[in-house]
Amino acid sequence: MKILKKLSFALVTLMLLFSFTAPEGDYVGKWKGQDQGDIGFLTLTSDGYASFEINGQIVGGKSYAMQGMTAAMKYQVNNGISPAGIDFIIIDTESKKELGRLKGILKMKSKDEMQMAMTFGGGTGRPTDFSTDAIVFERVK
Repeated sequence: MKILKKLSFALVTLMLLFSFTAPEGDYVGKWKGQDQGDIGFLTLTSDGYASFEINGQIVGGKSYAMQGMTAAMKYQVNNGISPAGIDFIIIDTESKKELGRLKGILKMKSKDEMQMAMTFGGGTGRPTDFSTDAIVFERVK
C-alpha cells in the first residue's frame, strides 16, 4: 500500500510539473509577422518543414528552387534550453546534404502568439534574448 501511495504522489507531481510547460507542437501552423513595415508569413508543419512567404514569394518547404538546385527547408525546436532554440535547416534534396542553418530562439507568449529572434548576417551563434531583431508572430491558422 505504501508503494501505491508513493507512486500516486510521483505521478501527480509529474503531471503538475508538465502541465506548466508548453506542449510540443504549439508552434505548428501558419504565423503572420511584421518586420520594419513588411508583413510576412511563417509556416511550420507537423512533419518538420518550414517556409517563409514575403510579398507572395515562398521560400522553403518540401521543395523550392535555390541557386540552380532544388532544396528543402526543415526546422528543429529544442525545448531543452531556455529560451527554446529553433534551427531552420536548408537541405539539398538530391544529395540530402545540409547546405546551411539559421539559428534562433522562440517563446510562446500565448497559444496564438509567438516571439522569435534569429541570427542574421552570417553569424553562427544563437541569440540569447529577444532584445535585437525580435519578431512577434500571430497565429493565422
